[in-house]
Amino acid sequence: MNRKLINGLAAAVAVVFLGWFAASPWLAAKALGDAAERGDAQALERLVDFPRFRDSMKQEFNARFVEEMRASSGDDPLAGLGALLGPALISGAVDALVTPQAIAMMVRTGEAPKAEDVARPEPKADEPEPKRTLGYRDLNTFAINFEDGRRADRSITLLMKRDGLFGWKLAAVDLPEREVPAA
Repeated sequence: MNRKLINGLAAAVAVVFLGWFAASPWLAAKALGDAAERGDAQALERLVDFPRFRDSMKQEFNARFVEEMRASSGDDPLAGLGALLGPALISGAVDALVTPQAIAMMVRTGEAPKAEDVARPEPKADEPEPKRTLGYRDLNTFAINFEDGRRADRSITLLMKRDGLFGWKLAAVDLPEREVPAA
């Protein structure tokens, strides 16, 4: 009888552990959304890994910049100068734009931050809420995908990375691929 009780308790502990382990990113995503809705900068500071998130934004914008430079440069002699200065300008802009307020706006609207949007406290009334889907990408990455059915270029995916056993932090962003017209 004692052995059955111990086995039953061990099984119950394992089920609770696995349930909490699997549910923790959904709880973190909800906490992120709630903090964004409230505009709670302190909660966002705890829920976002700002250095990793900034690095991710820089990589996304630099990749987009390189694609656009290739498509539009042609025989332009200033294209080389733009290629040299672009990453530095992008880095400075991302460092200035990725703030708790910008993250809150991104989580509320599902759009990448722009300078004019950061100052706006609420999304416009005529803008519909983006469709939000949640799911694991792998054991340590959880995706919050925002889809705007009207414009695919406005859809983004926020990536939360595991922080410890049960903790999660927003650490990266995937911007949609932009169609660059052929030169």
